[in-house]
Amino acid sequence: MVTVHMIGNAHLDPVWLWRKCDGVDTALATARSACDRLDEYAPFVFTCSASWFHETVERIDPELFERIRRFVQAGRWQIVGGMVIQPDCNLPSAESFARQLAVGQGYFRDRFGRAATVGYNVDSFGHTAYLPGMLRAAGIDSYCFMRPGPQEKKLPARLFRWRSPDGQEVTAFRIKDPYCTWFDDMTDHVRECLSDLPAGIEQTMCFYGVGDHGGGPTKRQIEWIAAHADAVEGARVVFSHPRAFFDAVAPHRDALPVVADELQHHAVGCYSVERRIKLAMRRAEAALAQAAAAMEALPGHVRDEERACIEKDWRGVLFNQFHDILGGTCIDASSRRAAGEMLGAEAAADGVLTAVTRRAFRDRAVPTEHRVALFNASDAPFDGWVEHEPWGMPQEPVLSDPAGGPVPCQIVPSASMTGVRRIVFRQALAPREQRVLVLTGRAGQAGGAAAQPAPAPAAGAAELKASSIVLSNARVKATMLADGVELGDWTLRLNVHDDPTDTWSHSAVNRFRGARLGGMSWSAEAEPVETGPLRAALRFAGRYDVSRVWARVMLCAGEPMFRVRLRVVWGQVRQMLRLRLEGRALLDHRTDLVSGGPFRRPIDGLEYPLGGGLWVAGRDTALAVAAPEVLAAAVDELGVTLTLLRSPYAAHHDPTPADACPDQPVTDQGAHEFELAIWPRPDAQPGGLERLARAMRTPLVVWDLTG
Repeated sequence: MVTVHMIGNAHLDPVWLWRKCDGVDTALATARSACDRLDEYAPFVFTCSASWFHETVERIDPELFERIRRFVQAGRWQIVGGMVIQPDCNLPSAESFARQLAVGQGYFRDRFGRAATVGYNVDSFGHTAYLPGMLRAAGIDSYCFMRPGPQEKKLPARLFRWRSPDGQEVTAFRIKDPYCTWFDDMTDHVRECLSDLPAGIEQTMCFYGVGDHGGGPTKRQIEWIAAHADAVEGARVVFSHPRAFFDAVAPHRDALPVVADELQHHAVGCYSVERRIKLAMRRAEAALAQAAAAMEALPGHVRDEERACIEKDWRGVLFNQFHDILGGTCIDASSRRAAGEMLGAEAAADGVLTAVTRRAFRDRAVPTEHRVALFNASDAPFDGWVEHEPWGMPQEPVLSDPAGGPVPCQIVPSASMTGVRRIVFRQALAPREQRVLVLTGRAGQAGGAAAQPAPAPAAGAAELKASSIVLSNARVKATMLADGVELGDWTLRLNVHDDPTDTWSHSAVNRFRGARLGGMSWSAEAEPVETGPLRAALRFAGRYDVSRVWARVMLCAGEPMFRVRLRVVWGQVRQMLRLRLEGRALLDHRTDLVSGGPFRRPIDGLEYPLGGGLWVAGRDTALAVAAPEVLAAAVDELGVTLTLLRSPYAAHHDPTPADACPDQPVTDQGAHEFELAIWPRPDAQPGGLERLARAMRTPLVVWDLTG
């Protein structure tokens, strides 16, 4: 006899095919309905996740919130999840997951005197391999999910031990869909939930209740359960909650099968669609984390309102990591608002970082001397290239380190077309290290402080060469081709593919099969726009139909890698832009950066979410690509494909015909910029990839210290 734990819930998307204000209305209505049902039916138990839901009720209807609090204390309103919302579980950083859990669990402890012990992301579109360890660190020992379903990922059983790469485990349960129900007679639903259990397990869960736009269990559903406790052969149906289920199976935990893998794939289009939201999220995460690190390193220069500002803006980012928002499946107006809120968080973090660092360095400013301040706010060392635009820079700038030694630098194109110039130079700073450089001009120029002789050329500068078709140093070479560029032993091309799938790419399942329609056709020759001594660069243009791209390939003296910057103006509809890198040998090893760390993945041609870059290798070949703002990739034996842009109609869900509303907004139109570090040599290593990605994501803080 199997005990069927009936889990009454109300899946609520605070934003999706509606606005956030509509989600607030739905949260209030759902909370009242659940409390009313709890009053009416003594055996009924309600399961609810998300601190945002509870906080919304508390803020707007305190009396209703008090009803919830009483039911929590009585054990009839069960808190699960432990997060702010049910987030996308692929793309947020490990820092974001830690904060989701810290904020969510902190709220539950403060308001209810208890935290969640069951993780709960029933609608998220896949789950990073490192999530079990993150959950364990927050006091959560079990996990409920639904996606990917059985047709998308084969698991040894519905109930299993999910183990992360760090060895941490949670007991996981894959829900038999659906997690929400609109029907009253649940006989068939209960029967289906009896399937796929491990040997010896006589417990399962069956989820019910109207959902997506909230609602919760109906009177008829509750009454059906009460009247049909023994109606399904081989089963005993009981009102319950996830904690009771996991406690019931706990004695059998050691015998459960182990899954040491990420939980993929579902809705692979959600890894890359609506790039404006994903890019805003990645940049806000990085800016907030850097500001928080600076406050920790410079505590004597921080004001209380600045700490509050960072906490407030983190909460906004955490909310907008909701799986439908960050997954890019919402209506256009809601997506636009989410991107704007996260851009605002990035700006606020930058404001706090600016104030804290300037206070900390204020006593080192000398009015008669042009100084350049550097600060590594990270707890990891920085060793890389720095770009800065000093105001009033001499025609031939000279940088000096604190001991008066020369720091080689080079003038490079700036962000402005008018009057401002930029320099590039290399620096290595330990974690939390501060440094002040001095900027002067060559002898005979005005430069503020005493003019200096030019520093000696950088090592490897003599081998740095740039022409209309070749860019090279002593270690690696790029050659322009008619349809791309050859980078060492690898060839880079930009391809355009047909993409007839909906916003989620439901019909793609786990890989994109759309035909290659063509590629960017490149200008015959490149223009050398930087010629050393530290860095050389080629600029060239490409076009496909109404879309165009400017590409810049940069190479530094003595380094084995290229920086590639793409500025794309995209105008295609229901098509994809994908960057393809093909080598000369078959690939047999792959490690991707994902949320939580590096993760070994198969070379199977399937689409996967990306968290910073990837490394591949084969016999006598290797390639590392650091790209924190590229969100998805596929790898087959012949090469690497990075999905840059997708352009389905916004919030288009099969089976609605795509041409039903031809005036519907199309995603990801307009201007986009991508920056990649490509290391196309056999000596490329995963460890080097992690350092590259980290330096790109959190560069040094650099500013003029002039008065």
